[in-house]
This record gives sequence, C-alpha cells and structure tokens, in this order.
Amino acid sequence: MLAESLLTNTVERARSDVRRYYLYRATMSQGFIAPVIIEYVRYRGLSYSAIGLLTALFTLTTLLGEVPAGYLGDRLGRRSMLVAGSALTIVAMLTFGVSGTFAGFLVAYVVWAVGIVFRSGVASAWLYDTLTRSGEGDSFTAVQGRAKAIELAVSAGTALLGAWMATRNWFYPFVGNAGLYLCSIVAVFGLSTSVGDRADAESFTPLDALPVVREFLSTPGLRSFVVYSGLFTAYLGLVATFTQPIATGIGIDISKLGWLYAGFSLVSAAITFFSGTLERIVGIRWWFLSAPLCVGVLFVVAPLSPLVALSALFACRVARNVSKPLQEQYLNAHADSIGRATILSTVVMISMAFMIGFRALGGLIADVTSPITMIAVTNVAMLVGLWLLVAVESPVPKDVVPSAGSGDGAGTEAG
Repeated sequence: MLAESLLTNTVERARSDVRRYYLYRATMSQGFIAPVIIEYVRYRGLSYSAIGLLTALFTLTTLLGEVPAGYLGDRLGRRSMLVAGSALTIVAMLTFGVSGTFAGFLVAYVVWAVGIVFRSGVASAWLYDTLTRSGEGDSFTAVQGRAKAIELAVSAGTALLGAWMATRNWFYPFVGNAGLYLCSIVAVFGLSTSVGDRADAESFTPLDALPVVREFLSTPGLRSFVVYSGLFTAYLGLVATFTQPIATGIGIDISKLGWLYAGFSLVSAAITFFSGTLERIVGIRWWFLSAPLCVGVLFVVAPLSPLVALSALFACRVARNVSKPLQEQYLNAHADSIGRATILSTVVMISMAFMIGFRALGGLIADVTSPITMIAVTNVAMLVGLWLLVAVESPVPKDVVPSAGSGDGAGTEAG
C-alpha cells in the first residue's frame, strides 16, 4: 500500500509539473518580434549580407555556448539555467529596441544567443527527467508537442499585436517580448526540481562529460541521426531567418506580416499538438526521411510561383515545429539522466555548425540574386547532403538502437 501511495503521489506530482511546464512554454513565445525583426534591421539600413553575417555570428555564439550551457544545466540545476536564460533574453530584447548600428545589433544577437543556449537542451532534459521519474517517458513527444502547440497559439496572438505595435513604434514589439520573458521567470519558479537537480549531479565534472558525449555520438544510428537531423534543422532555420524578405518579395505587404505569422503559428500549433499521434502513425524514421523531401520539392519550384512559395513557407514552419519534439524524443531515450542536458546541447551545437555556413552563404547569395532564389539553391545542397548520409548509414535504423548507456532508454523502438 505504501509503494502504491508513493507511486500515485509521484505520478500526480509529475502531471502537476507538466501543467506548469505548459505555462512556462506559453511565456517563451517570440511572437511579438517574429514578424518584424528582420524588417526592423533592414529599416535600420543593414544589407542582406550584414543580416546573414549577424545571424551567422549569432549561430556561432550558440555553437560555442551549447555544450558549456548543457554541462552547467547538469551541474548547477535546470531551473537556475532557465531563469538565467530568460533574464539574458530580456536584456537582448531591450538592446535590439535601442540599437541602430551593426555593432549594436551584434551585441543584441550575442546576448540573445547566450540566453537561448542556457535553456535549449536544459528545458528538454528537465521535462524528460520529470516524465521518466513517474514512468511516463514514452509520452515525451506528446507532451512536448502539446507544449509547443500552446507556445505557437500564444505566438499567433502576439504576432498580430507585435506587427501592429511596429506600425506605431519599432521599439514596442521588443518591449512586449521582454515582458513575456519576465513572466517566464515567474513560471520557472513553479517547476519542481528534476533528476538533474539532485545532489549527486555535483560529482558530474567536465572530465565526466567528455566520455558521455563521445560514447553517445559513437553509437551507430545515433551519430548519423544527429548529423542528418542537424542538417535539416539548419536549413529550416535559414528559411525562418529569410521568411520576411521572401514574403515581401512575393507581394505580401509589411502590414500583413502579422497575419502571415499568426497563420504560421496556428497551422503549426494544430499539427504540432498531435506530434505524439504522428510519432505512432508515421514513426520517427519515416518522418525524417519524408519531411525534407516534401519541403525540398516545394522550395525547388518556389521561385516560379508566389502561391507555391507561400505553401513552402507554411510547410517549413510545420516541419520545423514537428521535427523538434520527435528529434528530442529519440535522443532523450538514448541518454542518461546525468549528462542528458550536455548531450542535447551537443546535438544543438552540431546543428548550429551547419547553420553558420547556411546563413553566411545565404546572405551573400540573396544579395546577388534574391532571397527566394537563395532558398532554392541552398535547398538543393541540403537535399544532396541528406541523401548522401542515407547512402552511408541509415539516420534512423529500422531496428532497435541500443541505448548509449541509458537505463531509461534501452529497448526503445527507433522508428
């Protein structure tokens, strides 16, 4: 009876934590600035090449900071890192609003990048640890998908508000997003500690982290999946960066960008909410084999038709938001609790390495041709790279992939 009571309490506590996690994710929306940030930087006089360089340096900062941030999350505690990440992002938002030069925007992008890495792998690790503790680790994709859907729903409303704010004053959307991140700090304090916050994490040193990451990335199936999903994620990030100039280039007025981004968020929210169902029906393997092909075909012909280009932008948003929880489910299931945030941050770092090249080169090509042509050209490079990887080693094997030393991930179906 005592064991039954303890199990019931654990499950109830986990469910309460999940509800609080939904609240936290609702406050993590970038909706206020999403429809206007690139147009704002252009308004300040920067070229596409300068924007490409800024976003590449943003990505480089993310790359260099991911693994140290993941290690700190394992060492110091998940909640502390989430609070620090939100605080830095508030500083970045306000810096954006008052900047008018390349140097000012560079500072804003670097601080923003550090804020992101402080919470990227950490939030996912916290959620997976919480679910695993109550024996519900297999529900990670469903929970993360619903959390993302809630965040996107908030983004839809704030995108409309942010675009309207920008017509009054460019500074207002950045203040709005800073206020939302202030709410996220309050939400974090409602989260309980996870396995990664335990006292035994104090013995997890940098020397311990290195072999954990090395073993994880040397596992057949995992190593190719990390590279494959990282390359695809990097391309989707490039499209997201240049969505605003692509949209205005096909005839969408700047005043309508808020409606466009609200549409992105609502469509993505509706589909992402059912990420768990997609995982069961389609499987992680077939999602990652088919999604790049579908997105790729659309972007190859996008320069020929504004309608196809618009459809491709919507497909990109959906693919980006659905792929994330599926990727994290697969990786979390093959990582130990202590060291999980470090591993997830390493995976993000690899994706960032690809994104640096995409963004720096993409900005140059966009200046010479156009943003939509650049997206089509880099799309071909992405597809060639992905299918070369498939030819060498299946990114998600059909059979069960052994866990990289994980007790909670052993025996997980890989696709």
